[in-house]
Formats: sequence, structure tokens, C-alpha cells
Amino acid sequence: MPDDHDPRDAVAAADLGVWDFYPQTGALVWSQRCRALFGLSAEASVDYGVFLRGVHIDDRARVSQAVQRALTAGGDPRVDLEYRCVSAADGTLRWLWALGEASFDATTHVPSRLVGVVIDITERKQRALQDRNLSQVAESSADFIAYASPEGKLLYLNPAGLALVGLEDLAEVRGHEMIDFFTPEDQQRLRTEILPAVQQYTRWVGESRFRHFRSGRAIDVHYNLFRVDDPATGALAGYATVAVDISRRERPTEDHRFLADSVPQLLSTLNPAGDLTYVNRRAREFTGRTHEELSLNWTDLVHPDDLERTLTAWTAAQASGRAYQLEYRLRRRDGAYRWVLLHAVPQHDADGRVLQWVRSSTDIHAIKENQQELQARDFEVSTRDLDLERKLEAAARRILELETQLARSG
Repeated sequence: MPDDHDPRDAVAAADLGVWDFYPQTGALVWSQRCRALFGLSAEASVDYGVFLRGVHIDDRARVSQAVQRALTAGGDPRVDLEYRCVSAADGTLRWLWALGEASFDATTHVPSRLVGVVIDITERKQRALQDRNLSQVAESSADFIAYASPEGKLLYLNPAGLALVGLEDLAEVRGHEMIDFFTPEDQQRLRTEILPAVQQYTRWVGESRFRHFRSGRAIDVHYNLFRVDDPATGALAGYATVAVDISRRERPTEDHRFLADSVPQLLSTLNPAGDLTYVNRRAREFTGRTHEELSLNWTDLVHPDDLERTLTAWTAAQASGRAYQLEYRLRRRDGAYRWVLLHAVPQHDADGRVLQWVRSSTDIHAIKENQQELQARDFEVSTRDLDLERKLEAAARRILELETQLARSG
């Protein structure tokens, strides 16, 4: 059966530009897509010189050499080249990928034609640059940074992570699963608490313990595990981890925790980035949420009318590193909003850097209600006094009018 489809439709659908160069005359034929990539109108004159002037100056010599090699008899007639072009219309810089092949006269071996396609790969190049930048960040970070497959197989661990757990290189890393990095006691926690929380909330943040692969010693870490989803399908693509070594940090003793859980205030600590690192029992009971749930989101508990100023105060405190206090309404586990007074104090190191934030919230709802009741009573009394004053003024004016009338009649 004959094919009714125009091959030009397939080229357009693939977003390909088609070019056709005749080296003996210098003539160059471009499709509309080629013209658009170089910022040229459909009416603009095009030849090989116009093409080269549109190539980025730093790539021009390399592109010219690649074309000449393809047009040299006895050599490789193919062109496979990535280069940058600059739009003549607005100066936009694009990365292009050109594929082509030269043909030669069978008798004279003179190049007669070089034809091919070009495609815009700017987005791919930008993603590659972002990936390189992220890789550099991970490689230079002092924190443990890792990536695992959906099955939990380790695919990447940065140098700081290798040093923290005593592994030599990535080849050794790829022989392990996520669970292998935890102490035996915390392996069960990973299965029953951490991974289920990541599946439900996409992220888990808290304290856990790694093990050193050489010595077996436990390493206390602040652990942040989150899922990475395929942007196209939404399916799980893997797990990413950022962990901070806190083994040298003074940890709260059981006495400290008992004390924190015994006070009526809502107590919590946060790292400088704002991640929740501890929540006392009173805060968990008040909100009806676990540590992990509060780590994922707490702003939805703030009254909508108070949210903006609450976030503004926190952002300003993070920037200044200074203590602050704030009154706002917080939703209790039964859905009722209660007024609380927040005191937030930063803990600094010897160089003045913030190590953590300690926050204390006190329920002042009864006090606020009393204040509002007193204000209402004061308003009511003031209103009555004003009404009485107006009545007295009216009576005085009436008396004056009567006295005036009596004086005139007498």
C-alpha cells in the first residue's frame, strides 16, 4: 500500500532542522526549523558564510574543521558535532547537535553535497551542567550524601560519607544496601518506621545511628531520607540521603529528656536550616502528631490569619541569629485554636554561628480570653459612660432652655 504520510511531517514532529550544503557553489538550503534556531526569517538569504557567522565564535574553528574533514575524499564523510549558535534575532545562545554525511562524485571524487539534520539540545546541556554542579556540591560537602535505587541498593556515596563509615570507594559501596549502614538496633527501625514514613510523607528527618564498617562502632547522625520520583511518571526512582555526624555533639541525657517531657510548655529544637531535631512529649500530645509528622509540616497548624507574620518572624530570626518571641494561634489535636506565646532562642558556637534553635511555646489562651473579656467590659463601660454623658448634656441643655423661657415670660 502506498504511504500517504509526508516524511516532512515526521521531521517536523521530531523537532529536527534539515540542512543541505553544496560545497562547490557554497549554496546552503535550510528548513524553517534551521532558520528559527539561528534567528533568521523565511525570506533571509542563507549561505555557508551566514551559517559560520551564526556559530559561537569559540566553536567556529572547530565546526569549520569538522565540515572540511567530511568533505575530504578518502576520509570519514560523516559529521557528528555539538556546537553553540547565537540567534541573529535576539542573541539567544543555543546548543545544537548536527548529524550529516557527505557524498562525492564517483568519477572525480569531488565532494558534491553534505546533507544532514540538526536538533536543539540546549535543555539537555543545561541539565547536564546542573548535574555536574550538584555532583561538585556533593563531592565537596562535609556531610554524608548518598543515593540508592528503589530496591535500596547504594549507587553513590560522596567522599565525606565514605570516610564517615569507613568504606574505601564506590566499588565497595555498590556491594551494600541502605540497611547495611545502620546499627542492628536501628535496622529494624529503618524497616518499620523510617521507610514507611518516607512512603507516606515522602521524607523522614530525625536522629539515627550508622555503623562504621571497619570498627563496628555506632555513629550518631542527624538523618534526612527522602524519596526521588520520576518527573514523567511519578514512580519511585530512588532514595536520597543527607546525614550529619552528631557523634561529637553533646546528646541529651535521659534526665534531660525526662525534664523536657515533664514541663507544660511545648518544647522543640531545630537545626540552623529549620529542620526539627527534637519535640517534647507535651508538643506531640498537644498537636496529635509524631516527631516525623511535625518534621514534614507544622505550618498548617498555625491559624491562617497568623501564618504570614509567624513565618516572617522566623525568617528574620534565621537571618539575624537573634532570639525573638511571638503570640499566635496554634491548632490543638481536637481542632481548636489556642493562643500560645513562643520564645525562640539560638545557641551559638564560639565563633557566633548558630548551632541550633530552642523553642518554647506556652499556652496563654485563658489570659488572652481574659484580656479580650476585660477589653469588652471596658468598651461596654465606656459606651455606657458616653451614653450617660450625652443624656446629661441633653438634660442640661433642656434646663437652660426652660430657664431662658421663664426669664423671658417674667
